Amino acid sequence: MLAYYLSLIDDENSQVLFEQIYHLHHRSMIYAANQILQDQMLAEDAVHDAFLRILRHLDKISAVDCNKTRSFVVLIVKNIAIDYTRKQKRKAEWNLEDCVDFPNENQGDPENVFQEKEACQELLAKISQLHSSYADILALKIAFEYSDQEIARLLGITPANVRVRLHRARCQLSLHLEKRNVEYGPAK
Repeated sequence: MLAYYLSLIDDENSQVLFEQIYHLHHRSMIYAANQILQDQMLAEDAVHDAFLRILRHLDKISAVDCNKTRSFVVLIVKNIAIDYTRKQKRKAEWNLEDCVDFPNENQGDPENVFQEKEACQELLAKISQLHSSYADILALKIAFEYSDQEIARLLGITPANVRVRLHRARCQLSLHLEKRNVEYGPAK
């Protein structure tokens, strides 16, 4: 992969600088990305994108083996990893089974099973109508069962901010559901 990056650089001094950066910081960048993404292959993709970004900003690096450079390259890869996480979160689809554990359809009253599924679909629809920051928090907490600390790390906010957003999201969802009951009457 290094040969590919070096082929993108015209200046020989810049090639030497980039090669040194690559050899010195590649492992710490993989580690930082994997800490966020929890997936080795995605971490490698994030590092690849980070190196492409570093190529564009190579002029900002003067010393290879210093804390400033290490912080710079790790910050780039962390931001890319967080962007990956956000993109995955937006693309994630909620399955009904993720929301509620339904009884086996061969057991119990089929009418009740249908009503439970319908209620869950309605709840998911209402959640998707919330502001994206609230819907995202609820999805991470309820559907994906992340802890407040994990959500904070993924979104780059504090755990206290996660709790505040969860509270607000639940209040907004409650208002949406109350509005539905006022307009259409209680769900049967």
